Amino acid sequence: MKPNQILVLLLLYIAALSGLASFLDMRRITEPQWSVVLTSLVGSLLVFWWYWADSTSRSYRRSPLLNVAVVAVGFLAVPYYLARSRQRGRRLFAIAKLFGFGLLMVVAMVIGALSVALIG
Repeated sequence: MKPNQILVLLLLYIAALSGLASFLDMRRITEPQWSVVLTSLVGSLLVFWWYWADSTSRSYRRSPLLNVAVVAVGFLAVPYYLARSRQRGRRLFAIAKLFGFGLLMVVAMVIGALSVALIG
């Protein structure tokens, strides 16, 4: 899969999780701990999959430490990766696109939660 396709998949995943959280909240059901762990793990794997696909498409050599950091502290490692893997003059634009994607994630969360709230 291409990196942009993985990002779309991540947005759909976030919308689905937000809808699930809204559904459980409306019914006053607490989310099981195994579900929290599983959904966090899947989210981290999707971020790593994007990182792997993007770095492969750019022929960027990944270090083992950065591989672990992307999964463990993605909010720090992904901006670092973007700054290191892009050419001069394109780094700031890549960071700006990251913030734009963060806004898209918030929109996906709202859409997921509202769709369940309106239906249910």
